[in-house]
Amino acid sequence: MIDAILYRDIVKAVNNQFSERPKRMAFFDGVTPASSKAMADINAKIRKKSLVAVLFCNPNSQFCRGEILDSLSYFHHRSKEHIDIFCCGYGAYWPENKYPDLKVVTTIDGADWSYSDSSFVAALEDFESKTKWRYSGENELLLLDVSPSTNPDDLNINSAIVCNLEQMKKDGAFSSVRALFESIIRYAASDKAGDAWGFSDQKGIEVASSFLKDAILGLLPKPLQSSYLKAENFAIKQI
Repeated sequence: MIDAILYRDIVKAVNNQFSERPKRMAFFDGVTPASSKAMADINAKIRKKSLVAVLFCNPNSQFCRGEILDSLSYFHHRSKEHIDIFCCGYGAYWPENKYPDLKVVTTIDGADWSYSDSSFVAALEDFESKTKWRYSGENELLLLDVSPSTNPDDLNINSAIVCNLEQMKKDGAFSSVRALFESIIRYAASDKAGDAWGFSDQKGIEVASSFLKDAILGLLPKPLQSSYLKAENFAIKQI
């Protein structure tokens, strides 16, 4: 979990993580098991693309308290390097006077995490000003397919979708938010995700812009996939 106050906080964190990775592909002569493993270990650290999750979940809502809040620590540990999760309006080690409405709502990795409505609103308004996304007022998950940006003040977003978690739960798209996140994390960590990114790169912008939605739909029950394929579906759509 990474705290996020404004859009620029997400931009800085994502771009920094790309810059910290090796920029060159490593090659070795020979095919011994040792050299093959070394090559695989180094090449695995190279990230040409990354999956980013941005959570807009208000702990004052019953849905967030029942489905998300108690699982934030688990998401933090489970996501590892596979996906970056930003939780807007939440943060750790904030000074008491940072926001007048600050309150501790959960514990992550042994540290108290606080939430602020004013911080949450600042994050969503900033994010809306930088993207085409418009907040529904319910608990939402934004999934972004990003690659390294030449502009340190912005994200290079190849594809983006918004998932209205409350509507998806009503539709029976998942049994719990925990189950949905587990599926997304497993997908992000799999070879299938890397192959899909490579395929979208080869086929161009049209395929790249739709692959993320197709990938997430593939994690849902088949009866829902066809209805969710509609471009303007409320529960899950490209933005």
